[in-house]
Amino acid sequence: MGFVVFLIYLMLIYMRPIEMFAPQLMELRPMVILWVIAFGSGLVSSFKHKEEFAARKRHMWVLCGFVFCIFVSKLMGSGFGEAIDALSQFSSTALLYVLVSMYVNTLPRLRAACYVIMFSIFVLSVAAIASYETGYMLEQLVYRQPVSMDSVVAAKDLPPIPADDHSGAFMYRVHSVGFFDDPNDFAQMIVSLLPWLVWLYKPGKWFRNIFVVGIPLAVFGTTIFLTHSRGSLLGVGAMLFFGVRKALGPVRTMMLIGVMAGGAAASGFLGGRSLSTKEESAEGRIEAWVEGFNMLRSSPLFGVGYLNFTNFNWLTAHNAFVLCFAELGVIGFFFWIASIVLAFQAANQVAENAPEGSDIRQMGVLMRGSLVGFMTCSWFLSRTYQPTLYVLLALCVASWHIATRSQEASKVEAVTRDAPWVFTTIKMMMIAMSAVQAFIFVNRH
Repeated sequence: MGFVVFLIYLMLIYMRPIEMFAPQLMELRPMVILWVIAFGSGLVSSFKHKEEFAARKRHMWVLCGFVFCIFVSKLMGSGFGEAIDALSQFSSTALLYVLVSMYVNTLPRLRAACYVIMFSIFVLSVAAIASYETGYMLEQLVYRQPVSMDSVVAAKDLPPIPADDHSGAFMYRVHSVGFFDDPNDFAQMIVSLLPWLVWLYKPGKWFRNIFVVGIPLAVFGTTIFLTHSRGSLLGVGAMLFFGVRKALGPVRTMMLIGVMAGGAAASGFLGGRSLSTKEESAEGRIEAWVEGFNMLRSSPLFGVGYLNFTNFNWLTAHNAFVLCFAELGVIGFFFWIASIVLAFQAANQVAENAPEGSDIRQMGVLMRGSLVGFMTCSWFLSRTYQPTLYVLLALCVASWHIATRSQEASKVEAVTRDAPWVFTTIKMMMIAMSAVQAFIFVNRH
């Protein structure tokens, strides 16, 4: 009962049908009611059946530390009232992490949660493609961006359907609802779930695979193309590198990624935009990163305050890492990176140490690839606090919990338990900051 409610809650979080088609019901707070039911049922089940949370103490302490930094950053910059508001805003995301950790504690449950997310994004993708092709719900699902202000055609002269516009004056970018109102966020989510399609594949059943795997893959690929998200291209490349480098070797893998990048550029995937740091929008992002470091220097411990970046710069950071250390300082950045490090270590240890060819090992490989793709896209998105990130982090941690409770993967627990996550976190903080500085240096010289 509780797990079913959890899956319904998860589906509604991603699809947002109530906000889209029955906004008047929002006054009844249906999502809050569902969360209370799911959380209460989960607690009862945990005590009754002595089920363990997938997240361990270190995961929860890191999450609590991050929440504390959000509160303090706002307290120091804006006062107690706004600090409480910040806690209220982020609490739903933090509690979603807890809810996933509470329910996803077996492989069938992890797969079920991933299937629900895939189904939800598939429906949203079909809706976005349909909007582009037919004009239905155009204002809600398609952005129209001028390619050049000198070549803009008057709106009244444009066809009402984006797919019929061949003027070249506008670039149409599909997006969705809720967390995916931005095309880049939508593409990021699709990139992160692509590895999970492997679970749907059945060897030797080609006819079934065409429908169950081929059609979703085609829909997701088309949607990513229509978002024209440059970050998604890099995300797919990063996933490929981690996914096939052992089979093909680093050199062949890089060659494959290069061929795919060239094909994407030739096919118009980028919508006429460049991947160069000299491109206009990229230059704006680089300048925002410079300002992010300036904010860190002015408030090194707890930053300029949660969601305060645009109070100091007209453009948001367009980088989850920069946004974090600018708004929450070094301390907040530590806890945020630690949550990612712990999740990656969890999935990576399962992928590397579970028995070859086992379902458990496959689970680790897929969850690791998903996190790599998501975080690569985050390099160009200001989504430090996005709920979808924390769902993914909780799923990665759940993969480790599931592996340690499996008879065929008993050695995973000992290896992961001894992983030096604090030192690794500090190292990753330094690498991330150095990488941002390198981007800035290359752009300015």
